Amino acid sequence: MPLPTQKTARRVGSALVLPGMFAGMLVLAGPATAAPGPAHGVCNGVTHQLSHRGTVQPNLLKAAARKNAERIATLEAERAALVATQESLAAQVTAAREEIAALDAQYVELLGQIDAVTMSLLAREKDRAALDAAIAAAERELASLESRRAALVEEITPLQEQRAAAEAQLADLTAERGDVLDALATKQAELAAAKDLLEGLTTEAAAAQDAVDAHLAAIDTATQELAGLLADGDAARAAVEAAETRLADARAALPALEDAARAAADDVADATAAVLEAEEDVRLAQESVQSLTDQITQTKAALQTLQVQIVGLEGDISVTEAEIVAKQQEIDAASAIPTDDPAALQAQLAGLEAQLAALPGTAHGRRAQLRASIETLNVQIADAEQAIEDKTALIAALNGDLSALQAELASLTAQLSDKQQESSDLELQLPALQTSLVAADQQLAAATEALDAAEADRTAAAAALADAEAAVAAKEAEVAALEASLPGLDDDLAAAEARIAEKHGELDVLEEALPGLQDALDAATAAVTAQAAEVTALDDEVAELIEDLDRVNDAITAAETAILSLQDRLTPLQEALNALTEEADAKAAALSTAKADLSELDARIVAESATLRALESAKKPNRDAVAAQKSVVAGLEAEYAAVLERIAGIDGAIALGGCPA
Repeated sequence: MPLPTQKTARRVGSALVLPGMFAGMLVLAGPATAAPGPAHGVCNGVTHQLSHRGTVQPNLLKAAARKNAERIATLEAERAALVATQESLAAQVTAAREEIAALDAQYVELLGQIDAVTMSLLAREKDRAALDAAIAAAERELASLESRRAALVEEITPLQEQRAAAEAQLADLTAERGDVLDALATKQAELAAAKDLLEGLTTEAAAAQDAVDAHLAAIDTATQELAGLLADGDAARAAVEAAETRLADARAALPALEDAARAAADDVADATAAVLEAEEDVRLAQESVQSLTDQITQTKAALQTLQVQIVGLEGDISVTEAEIVAKQQEIDAASAIPTDDPAALQAQLAGLEAQLAALPGTAHGRRAQLRASIETLNVQIADAEQAIEDKTALIAALNGDLSALQAELASLTAQLSDKQQESSDLELQLPALQTSLVAADQQLAAATEALDAAEADRTAAAAALADAEAAVAAKEAEVAALEASLPGLDDDLAAAEARIAEKHGELDVLEEALPGLQDALDAATAAVTAQAAEVTALDDEVAELIEDLDRVNDAITAAETAILSLQDRLTPLQEALNALTEEADAKAAALSTAKADLSELDARIVAESATLRALESAKKPNRDAVAAQKSVVAGLEAEYAAVLERIAGIDGAIALGGCPA
C-alpha cells in the first residue's frame, strides 16, 4: 500500500477509535456514591425513627421529625442543585465529545485534502514541464518561419516598390487621359454648340433678310396703293369737276367713248402680255432662289463631311508618324547589331596560311592544328559575311518600309492640305452664295411685285374695257345718272382724300422701320462670319487634343504592360508569403495559447502550493485542539463523577430520614 494511503487509513482509524473510548468510559463507569459526611442535627443523640420502633417520648419524636424534615428539605435543595450541575456537566461533556469528533473529522478531511492537493501538484508539474517543452519547440519553429518570411519580404519589397511606382505612373497617366478626355469632350461640346449657334445665326440672318425683303415689299405695295389712291382721288376730283361738263358734253362724247373702248381692248391685250412676262420672271426668280438654297445646303453638308475627313486624316497622320518613329527605332536597332569584321578575319587567315606554308614537312601536328584553325576561320568568315548580308538585307527592308511610311505620310499630309483647302474654299463660297440668295430673294420679291402690278393693270384694263363698252351703251342714261351722282361724287372725293392721308401714315411708318431691319440684317451677317471663324478654331483645338489622347493612351498601355509583368512576378511570391504568414500566425496563436495555459498552470500551482501549506499548517492546531478538548472532557468527567457521588450520598441520607447512612 502506498505511504499516503497508509497514513490516511491510520488517521481514519484513530478518528473512529478515540470517540468510542471516551463514550466507553462514560458508559462503563459505575454509579456515583456520595462520600460519607459528618452527621448534623437530629442524627446526634436522637434515635432514628426507622431504627428504633419502640416507644419514645412524643415531644422528642416531634422535635426529631421536625429537624429531620428540615434536614431532608436542605438535602433535597442541595440535591436539586447538584442534579442541575450534573445535567450541565453532562451537556458540557457531550458538547466536548462532539467537538472532539468534529475535530477528528476535520483532521481526516485535512489529510484527504493534503493528499489530493499533493497529487494535483505532481500532475500539474508534469503538465508544466510538457508545456515548457512545447513552448520552446513552438518558439524555435516560429523563429524559423519568421526568418523565411523576412527573406520573402526582402525579395517582394523591391518588386512592390517597382509596381507602386508603375501604378503611380499609371494613375498619373490615367488622370492625364481623364483631363484630356474632359478637355476633348468640352471642346467637342463647344464645337457642336458653336456649329449649332452658327446654324442658328445663319437661320436668323436668313430670317432678317426675309424680314427686310418683306418690309421692302410692303413699302412697294403701300407706295403702289398710295399711287392708286392718289389716282382715285384725282379721278374723283376730276369726276366732280367734270360731272357737269360730261353731262353737257355726253352726247358729243359718245364717239370718243367708242374710241376709248377700242383703246381699252388694246390695253387689255398689252396687260395680258405683261402678266405673262411677269409670271416668267417670277418662275425664273423662284428657280434661282431654290438653286441657291440647295447650293448653300450642299456646301454646309460638304463642309461637315470635310471636317470629319480632316479629323480622320489627322488621326491617320498621327498613327503614321508613330509608325515611322517605331520603324526608325527598328532600323537603329538593326544597325546596332554587332557583327564580326571579315577583313580582320581574312588577315588572320592569311597569317595562318603563311605559317602553314612556312612549316617544314615533318611538323605534322602543328600543320594539323593550323589547318583546323584555318577551317574554323573560314567558317567564321562565311558566318560574318552572311551576318553582314542579313543585316544589310534587314536594314534595306526596314528602309523600304520606312520609305513607304514616309510616302504614305506625305500622301496623307497632301490629302489633309487638299481637304483643308477645299474646306476653306467652301467656307469662302458660303457667304457669296448667301449674298446671292439674298439678291435672288430680292429679285423674286420684285418679280412678284411686278406680277401683282401687271395683274392689277390687266384687271384694270379689262374693267376699263367693260366700263367703256358699258359707257357707250349707257351714255344716254348716264346723263341723268350724272346729275343724280354729283353729291355722291363729292362724298367719294372726301373718302378718297381720307384714304390717301391714312396710306401716307402707313408708308411713313414702314420707311422708319426699314433702317432698323437693315441694321439687324448686317449684325446677323457679321455674327455668322465671326461664328464660322470660331468653329474653325475649335476644329483645330479638337485635333490637337486627339493627338494628346493618342500619346497618353500609348503611355498607359506601356505602363499597364509593366504592371502586369511585375504582378506576374509578385503573385507566386505573395502567395508564398501569405502561406508563411498564415502558418506563422497559427504558430504564434498556438504559442500565445500555450503561454497563457502555462501562466494559468503556474497560477494554479502557486494557489495549490499555498493551499497545501495552509492545510499542513492546519494539522497541528487541530491536534492541539483535540488534546485540549480531551483534557477538558477528563476534568468534566471527574467533576461529573464527584457530583454523582454527592447526589448518591444525599439520596442515602434522605432515605435515612436525613441522617447519613
